[in-house]
Amino acid sequence: MYVLLNNGLRSLGVLDALQTYPLQMKCLFVKAGMALRATDMENLFQIIHSERGSNAFQDECRTLAFWQDYLQEAEFENDVSLEDILVFCTGCDSIPFVTNCRFPVANTCENILRIPVHAVYTTFKSDMDFAIRNSPGFGRERSLKYADTTLFSSPHNLSIL
Repeated sequence: MYVLLNNGLRSLGVLDALQTYPLQMKCLFVKAGMALRATDMENLFQIIHSERGSNAFQDECRTLAFWQDYLQEAEFENDVSLEDILVFCTGCDSIPFVTNCRFPVANTCENILRIPVHAVYTTFKSDMDFAIRNSPGFGRERSLKYADTTLFSSPHNLSIL
């Protein structure tokens, strides 16, 4: 997948521009300029609750309130900054420009599968097949069976726990 992205960027001259002018090109890939706020951090994540009324739901609501308090404190205190939290959660030092993807994402450490919402089964199946066949999977060889690299963002994601 990296090779395809690299080739695409190179064919359009974008890769050379990125390497020559990395600071100037950063604005194309990340949201620029404004100070990070607690609400920005809250909006990065989708909260998935247990069944309403269950003990787990009540515990999750309390933990979510703790998370919101923690972000508010980080916005104004210096022990841990919002930027520190952002790097911990995303690996990025600024909010990523594209936060949603049409392809599923698996977190194998937590056994979480995030599946973007699709309106049509054939698109869903194609995107699932593409993602599964093109993931390396702990050293296994990947199959570049599907060469479709066109990306469309979906504003909705469904997480399966």
